Amino acid sequence: MLDFVLRPARSIIRVLNEDALKPLEETERETLDAVKAVDRVTGSIEHHVEVIETLATSVGPLTESVDRLNETMRDLVKMLAPLATAEREVAHTEQRLEQAEHFLGFRRHKKPAESESTPPEN
Repeated sequence: MLDFVLRPARSIIRVLNEDALKPLEETERETLDAVKAVDRVTGSIEHHVEVIETLATSVGPLTESVDRLNETMRDLVKMLAPLATAEREVAHTEQRLEQAEHFLGFRRHKKPAESESTPPEN
């Protein structure tokens, strides 16, 4: 009986209710987008932290390896120093020998180095 009066009132309330919910729905959507963005950033940060932890744990062994390599190189230099000295002495002796031969008038005919490109004689 009062339906003809209540129907327009209900309609007005429904429209007002929908208008009031639209800003809330938009705010909810924006909030969800922000939460998803924060979630993606968090995942990215966690991945970066894992990479940094991996790098941090590998620095110690790498440093030890470089230290061992330096020690090995020092040992090699110590071991090869006498050989280098001997090579210099041989070169110096050869030079002195050539000077003595030249002084005494010896003429040494140096053999040409055989190359692989020359064909064998028949």
